[in-house]
Amino acid sequence: MKKYLNLLILAGASLPFSADAQNEIDALRYGQLSSGATARSLGLGGTGGSVGGDFSSLSINPAGIGVYRNSEVMITPSFRFNKMTGTYLRSESQDDKNKVGLNNFGVVFTTAARGDRYSKSDWKAFSFGVGFNRLADFNSRGTYSGLNSESSITEGFRALAINGGTSDNGQNPPYGFLAFQTYVLTDNLNSIPYENIIKNGGKLQQTKTWQSSGGVNEFTLSLGGNYREKLLLGATVGITSYKYDRTTRYSEDDATGNTNNDFKFLDLNEQLSTTGIGVNLKLGAIYVVNDILRIGAAVHTPTWAAYSDAADYSMKANTENYTSNGPEITARPQNTYQFDYSLRTPWRGLLSAAVFMGKYGFITADYEYVAYNSMRYNFRESSFADYERDVNNAIKDTYKGGHIFRVGVEGKASNFMGRLGFAYHTNPYQLSDKFQGDRMDLSAGVGARFGGFFMDLAYVHMIQKSSEFGYPVIVKDVPVGIADLKYGNNLVALTLGFKF
Repeated sequence: MKKYLNLLILAGASLPFSADAQNEIDALRYGQLSSGATARSLGLGGTGGSVGGDFSSLSINPAGIGVYRNSEVMITPSFRFNKMTGTYLRSESQDDKNKVGLNNFGVVFTTAARGDRYSKSDWKAFSFGVGFNRLADFNSRGTYSGLNSESSITEGFRALAINGGTSDNGQNPPYGFLAFQTYVLTDNLNSIPYENIIKNGGKLQQTKTWQSSGGVNEFTLSLGGNYREKLLLGATVGITSYKYDRTTRYSEDDATGNTNNDFKFLDLNEQLSTTGIGVNLKLGAIYVVNDILRIGAAVHTPTWAAYSDAADYSMKANTENYTSNGPEITARPQNTYQFDYSLRTPWRGLLSAAVFMGKYGFITADYEYVAYNSMRYNFRESSFADYERDVNNAIKDTYKGGHIFRVGVEGKASNFMGRLGFAYHTNPYQLSDKFQGDRMDLSAGVGARFGGFFMDLAYVHMIQKSSEFGYPVIVKDVPVGIADLKYGNNLVALTLGFKF
């Protein structure tokens, strides 16, 4: 457990943040991206490294823009219906959420050599593309619950109170302040500082519920060309926007049946809003070996992004007959907690190949490497240097390089296409036997071309696993359950476009 900071409070440690500050879990959220944005690419499992001629390729291998021979404009609305199953302390819970959104919009302008100029020019076409692709979706709702007789969420609050006090200082998530104000922590029991009113050995029904929204959109500025119908080159400057909103509730309810033990329940509510913007560069090439085989390669620099967090907290507790102020007390900090910081996301490398079967379609496959352990925070202010070092070390110790495999097949008959796709994302955690994190996508799609008009429809079923600690603050020698989450997410996307 030591490797997972999220956050580990050691005896005598002096950290300016605790969990729900910027940690390795947040870094992974912004570093894990999907590839397909248009319905064509989604139907092919998110592949886009060597086929080209699709706007999704601008965010995968920008050399794919060199395939274009006509200008085009396209838009991709989408509908998501997601289901989550959470297992915590051997208990299982389920929840779901639906969302309509926009996956893609873009325009590609192409100038192609024709007639005599085609035979005389080495460069057969140049294209410029502008638009956006949605690379991650944070819309989720979930819950998990379990019976715990070994520890309480408030033991982390006590560690923070001892370490940083119980004032509303605006620098830490104010768990110590909230617990003290609601009498969950007290100075009046056996002269022990901030003793926890909830006794170890009791039974607590622990529940976490959350709802989140937002995503990662990449606004692309791409340029590419076709050299002698053999070498396609392209580059994309990506302007990445981040938006993440989350409402979380942690609850503990007395499960002993004792109505006179000074505790009935507590509810901790958190609201987090994160916005960010970053920039990256993608370079790619596709080599046309012959009419049957193409191979491609691309490299993505990290995204250097600046973020701003704003968080609100409140806590309500019922301590039965413990105080004369009444059984239920609610506490809330006076001000919103705000923090600005920077994050460098992983660099990526991609290899791809496609085998064409004449007018009948093609088979294509991508391999992508993602250096999750290369992510780094920068907290700018020197007073946070120790925490910055600790959380960056946690990233190196927690994650490893990830591998993504994608395969797609397209069959064609006249003006109609059918597609199947598969993608697998490996677990990014070093302790993969304890923490889940792999993902598998199964997809299918159809398409049609009528003169300058085209349309594509895709369905993707995403099976993703993840794990997290059941508490927002992790304390040395305090046992804490690990929640295993399984997402069965579904996406339907429709791309409508016109060539001109």
